[in-house]
Amino acid sequence: MNSSNADTENLDLLIIGAGPVGLTAAVEAKRLGLSVRIIERKRERSSHDSRALIVHPRVMELLETIQDGALTKEIEKTAFDLQGITIYLKKRCLRWLQKKDGGDDDSFVRLNIDVKQTIWGDTVYRNEYFLPQYKTERILEDAFNADGGQVEYGISLENLTQDGNMVTSTLRNANGNSTVALTSKWVLGADGGRSKTRNLVGIKLNRIPSNLYFIVADVIFKCQPPLLDQPSGKGGHIFPSRKGVVALLPLPVENSYRLIAKAPEGVTNADQVNLNEEFFEKILLDRTARKFKVELGPWGTIFHVTHGSSDFYRNRNVMLAGDASHVHSPVGGQGMNLGIQDANNLLWKLAWAKRILEAASDEEEQAQADACVDVILDSYHSERHVLGQKLIRSVEIATKLLNSKNLFVQYVRDIYIQIALRTGQAKNNFRKMGQLEMAYSPDSSPIIIESKINKRCIVSPGQRVPNIRLEDGSRLHSHIDRVRHTWVFLNSAESSSTPALEASGAKVVSLIPSKIGDQVSVPKISKRAFVAQQVLLVRPDQFVAAVKDTQEQILEQLKKTGIDNNALLMM
Repeated sequence: MNSSNADTENLDLLIIGAGPVGLTAAVEAKRLGLSVRIIERKRERSSHDSRALIVHPRVMELLETIQDGALTKEIEKTAFDLQGITIYLKKRCLRWLQKKDGGDDDSFVRLNIDVKQTIWGDTVYRNEYFLPQYKTERILEDAFNADGGQVEYGISLENLTQDGNMVTSTLRNANGNSTVALTSKWVLGADGGRSKTRNLVGIKLNRIPSNLYFIVADVIFKCQPPLLDQPSGKGGHIFPSRKGVVALLPLPVENSYRLIAKAPEGVTNADQVNLNEEFFEKILLDRTARKFKVELGPWGTIFHVTHGSSDFYRNRNVMLAGDASHVHSPVGGQGMNLGIQDANNLLWKLAWAKRILEAASDEEEQAQADACVDVILDSYHSERHVLGQKLIRSVEIATKLLNSKNLFVQYVRDIYIQIALRTGQAKNNFRKMGQLEMAYSPDSSPIIIESKINKRCIVSPGQRVPNIRLEDGSRLHSHIDRVRHTWVFLNSAESSSTPALEASGAKVVSLIPSKIGDQVSVPKISKRAFVAQQVLLVRPDQFVAAVKDTQEQILEQLKKTGIDNNALLMM
C-alpha cells in the first residue's frame, strides 16, 4: 500500500472513497495544510460510469481557490456550453396557454428556456457546467496529483476503532491477502450510499423508499432527432409524459445525450430487460410519440429512487459526507454538488481544529482545545444535516410531481410549468437550483451568531456573503480569506480590530461599497444597508458567521458558544 501521501505516524485525515466528494476533501486538505491519504476500493477510475452531470455555480465559487483558479478554469474549458432547455408538454391545457414556441408539430406545447438569459445575480459563474462525473473526478484527481497526492486504488476499509483522539483504520488490499492498520486524527467516509464507514460507526441512514425506478444511460442519436428545437447537442430536452418523465441532457460528443427516464411499469432492475437500442427507442416512442434512432453509449443502469439522510454526520472523529450521509433522486442535479459542499464545510473546520490543538501547550489548554474542537466539529453535523434534509424534501416533492400518475396532478403541474416559463419566473429559479441561495439558520449552528440588526446590513448570519462591487472596483469575494475567517469592516473609515487578533494573522479588511446603481439586483440589498457601518465575520466558505455593529460584540457572542480566546486567535 502506498504511504507516500503523508507521514503515517502523524496523519491528519484518511478519506474513504475517491469519488468527487472524497477528491474535493483531498484537494482541500492539501490546500489547507492537512496531511491526507485517500483510498478507493476500485482498482482504477472509471472512464464512463457516472450519474452526476452538472457542476453548479456555488460549487464553482467554493472550488475557485484550488490551484489559484486553475481547477475551475479546467471545468469551464471541459464543460459543455448549454444553450437552452426545451420542455415539451402535451396540449391538454387552456387554449391561451397552448401557443407554440416553434415547430410544426401540433401535439406538443414547446417551451424554451434560454439559459444565457437566466438571472444569476452577483456570482461570476453565470452558467450550469455540464460535464460527466468521471471528467469532474479526473480534474479533481489531477489537481490532487499536482499537489503531491496520489489516490490509493484497490484498497478498502475493513474495520475502524476510535481510542481517545485518534482513529485506527484496518485497510485491505484488492487481492484480499494483506491488511494494514493506519492511525489518523480524523476519518472521512465519502464511500457512497452503501457506506462501510457509516456502518462501522453505527450511524443509520434513514432511507424512504419510493415506487420509482429510473433508467440512466448515455445514448447517441444516429440522425437529427425529431422535435428537438435546439441545434443538435446544444440543448437539453424534457418530456413530462403521462407514462413517465424522460429527459435528454447533452454530452460533449456530437449527437450524444444522457437519457434519464422513469422505468416502465414493473421494471425494477437491469436483469428484467435487455438495455439495448430497441428498448430505449421504445421508451422514447412511448413518451414522445416520435421515432428516434439510437446507438448505445458506454454506460447505462436502472436504480431505485430513495430519499433520506443519516441520523448523524459525525461520530467523534469520524465524519460522513456525500451519499454516505444523504441520498435522493437526480432531479435538479443536486446530489454531487451537495456532497462537494459537505467536504468544503468540513475541511476548513478540520484545519481550524488542527491549529487549535497544535497551539495547546499543557494539559489544561489541551482539555480546553478538545472542548472547542468538539463545538466546531459538531457544527459540521448540525449545519449540513439541517440543510441536507431541507434539500431532500424539495427534491422529493419535485420528483413526485414530475412522475405523478394522477391525471389531475399532471394537468395542474403542466399549467404551472407553462405559467412559470412564460412569465419569466423560471429565470429566477436557476439561481436557486445553482445552490447560490443556500443558507444556514443560526439555530442550526453553534458558530453562527443570530443578529437583530439584519435589516440594515447587506447580509444576515448564515447566508452566503454577497459578492458586491466595491468603491475601488474590486468585488467583495476577492477579499475573503479562504483559509481563515475574515473580519470585514464595511463603511468604516478604518478597522478597529483588537491587537491580539491582528497579531494572530487573522485577515482584517476595511471596505466601502460602490454606489447602489453599480450593483446587481440579486440578491436584493437596500440602499440603507449599502451605506450603513457594519462588521461582518466571514467564514472561509464565504458564509457569514456574524453581523454586528462592532467586533467586540461578535467576540463576546462567540465566547458564549464555547469558543475560547485561544480558539478565536486561531480562527
